[in-house]
Amino acid sequence: MKLGFKKITAAIVAAAAAVSMSGCMDNGKIMTVDGMEINNGIYLYYQQTAYSTAQTKISEAQQEKLDKLADEIINDTSSDSSSDTSSSSSEIKYFEQTIDGKSTSQWVKDETLRLVKQYVGVLRLCEQKGISLEQSEIDEIAEQVKGVWENSDYYMQYFFGFDTAGQYYESNGVGRESYTLINNEKALKDKLFVKLYDKDGENPTPDENIAAYAKENYACGVVLGFPYKDYKGNTLTSDSDKKAVDDLAEEYAKRISSGESLIDIQYDYDLKEERDEAREQIEDYYDKKPVEGKTKEEYVAEELEKLTVDREESEDDIIEFFKKDNNTLVEEVSEFMFKAKDDGKAELLKTEGSVFVIVRYDVTEKTEWMEDNRTTVLMELKNDDFNKYLDDFSANLSVNANSYLVDTKYKPERLESTSAAN
Repeated sequence: MKLGFKKITAAIVAAAAAVSMSGCMDNGKIMTVDGMEINNGIYLYYQQTAYSTAQTKISEAQQEKLDKLADEIINDTSSDSSSDTSSSSSEIKYFEQTIDGKSTSQWVKDETLRLVKQYVGVLRLCEQKGISLEQSEIDEIAEQVKGVWENSDYYMQYFFGFDTAGQYYESNGVGRESYTLINNEKALKDKLFVKLYDKDGENPTPDENIAAYAKENYACGVVLGFPYKDYKGNTLTSDSDKKAVDDLAEEYAKRISSGESLIDIQYDYDLKEERDEAREQIEDYYDKKPVEGKTKEEYVAEELEKLTVDREESEDDIIEFFKKDNNTLVEEVSEFMFKAKDDGKAELLKTEGSVFVIVRYDVTEKTEWMEDNRTTVLMELKNDDFNKYLDDFSANLSVNANSYLVDTKYKPERLESTSAAN
């Protein structure tokens, strides 16, 4: 089955925070939490995470101010055009702002410590509950880390000038040892989550709750677009030409709603696109080398008839899955999809440039997808509860920190120089 939404990866945390900290010793100890020594690299990894979150919060708050100001100007034409718009600066001074009533520096410190304590909390809880990693899981993580450190990474090369992501991490004070420990903890955290909330967990989540969440936040279906353009890419201007596109889209919608095979419908749609893309090239070829005894129209028709496309083997290969507020659909199409009935009946959406045939199915009836994505959906559903559980457990863990490292050498303000890149 195709996935129409972007997969979220954790390969790079706060990638924009590429401040050089060469000389930072990853195996140095910045603090102990509940008696557990914390490498500098672990602290710096979570500090980058905290700083990235801070930047997002501040940027969103700035944008809200700008939106509000724009609305005020639009609604009051007499507004003084010289109103303070300093917040519109493209370069935000993050450490001159506040978050939740705290200075950015203090917020980043507090959030970093929270994440570090949660890291320790996960390890302590797993010890208590007898949760551990199998050797195969440890080996798999080690292999993944090896790839991060040894495999060339085009993204890193292009944006940061490092050959591998591992070199990037090291430039930020996060060494291989710390990165491995963090990924081990992530794997344990997932196992702890399952131990708590899955079918046989300590606090099992009812299947109907999972299904209700999936139904609200995921959609599956088919989207066929018919642009108001001719095969040369020229925008259609006449009402009759646009109506022809509308009629074609309506024909496809009726075929879907009547229960005709999606495989046949998708094949016809793909073949039409293939022919539209090839038509101009075929015409140009005839213009340069006319075929004796055949008109241009005859030649083009014959050549188009020869074209073919692959036929999908099953409807599951055609149906796409979309996550609300995080998918590859145009915003207008996405909103329409999630408002549509999931009854398998096609609906038409007309926009300025296209008409779309949109059909939505009940995602909870896609049993294979529901089973494959059960843990993902469950984690989204119980994420807030899980974080609160971890924070409540970790809140009272004792901390003994090296104040020089926390407050001076690795103080959050040193990251300010990267703000302009965001």
